[in-house]
Amino acid sequence: MEFLGIGYQELLLILVLLLVVVGPERLPQMAYQIGRAVRQMQLYARAVREEFREEIDYLDEQYRTMRGEIELAQRTLREEEARLNQGLAEVDGTLRAAGLDAERSLAGPVLAGGVTAGGEVPEASRGEQSDRAAEAGPPLVF
Repeated sequence: MEFLGIGYQELLLILVLLLVVVGPERLPQMAYQIGRAVRQMQLYARAVREEFREEIDYLDEQYRTMRGEIELAQRTLREEEARLNQGLAEVDGTLRAAGLDAERSLAGPVLAGGVTAGGEVPEASRGEQSDRAAEAGPPLVF
């Protein structure tokens, strides 16, 4: 087992040197202070870890809230788009019907034989009449 890249033999050598340099009287007091320092660092590390955990939980909660709001907005937009497309289809159908009605009213009522109420034969009807006459052959007399 290694601690910070230091093996058993190196750790034992450091302890022997510490005993020689510090002396046997001050060694227990120094060990106590080192233990306190290690405990204090652990407390600081735990406090920092808890603070980061709280911040991450807060950010996660904010993320979920924003995600829900975005999904709600997307759903609303899709519904409104569907309603708008349906309304546009209805308006398109209404406009097409109105356009056909306008064309019919501008052309005037067509009587039998392709003649309008004003007595005129529309140009389109003239071509149709000549085509029909050619196809039908001579008129039948009874």
